Amino acid sequence: MNWFLYIVSVLTVLTVALQKEALALQLLKIVVPSFVVIDHDDVDPIPLNCQFKDDKDSQSLVVKWMKDNRIIFQYIKGHGTSVIPEFKEEVQSLSSEPDNEHSGILLLNPSIDTSGIYRCHVQTDKESLSMERRLHIIDVQNYTHTFKYNRIQNETQLVCNIENVFPVPEILIQTIDGERIDIVSINSTELSDGKYSTSAIAVQRTDDESDNKYQCIMMFNDLSYNLTFVTSGCISFRRLPIWSHHILLTILLALVTYKTN
Repeated sequence: MNWFLYIVSVLTVLTVALQKEALALQLLKIVVPSFVVIDHDDVDPIPLNCQFKDDKDSQSLVVKWMKDNRIIFQYIKGHGTSVIPEFKEEVQSLSSEPDNEHSGILLLNPSIDTSGIYRCHVQTDKESLSMERRLHIIDVQNYTHTFKYNRIQNETQLVCNIENVFPVPEILIQTIDGERIDIVSINSTELSDGKYSTSAIAVQRTDDESDNKYQCIMMFNDLSYNLTFVTSGCISFRRLPIWSHHILLTILLALVTYKTN
């Protein structure tokens, strides 16, 4: 009999707990893309969504979206939605009825300034819950690049220059077969518009005179997006015949003499 009473009491406790959980506010998930690529002028707005279950016994409901701890949008039950005036050109409500357990926003005119941490904060008169995700913006809309190599004696020097990208790219230089080549120098400079210019130099010892192909791979923060540039062919100075050295020297001397006169 004691066992029967014990089981009944346990089931009663579990039932009450489940009922309370069913009534309590639940923040299920927020939908924020890991990254968005800007590679042309007309970029679609970026939708963000917040899914929750409301506490039916609560008298109030407030949903806020924040970017980098700054409020950009809020919904107050009974008062509708509002975008913070400072962000009216950047944010728009995605849900016509945010109290239907979905509260979303659209990020308008995405740019590099759209990158950041977005948080959905749901609050009732009893409790509040928050969840956040980081959104990366990759801007390669107007990027340019050069990738060249020169072979001198038994070394091949590879230079990869990338201009006008965001964020700062990581650069990998390798052979066409995937053999990684150590980078000996890499420098990044922030441009006036917030984008970056990056240059990387790698050196490989080469013991033959074959024309190898090389790859320069541009990557971003371990995100699943990259661009690959391939180059092949160069003038190998060690393969120039001796007579060509004399011709080049004669031409240089002639130019110097001409300028002097």
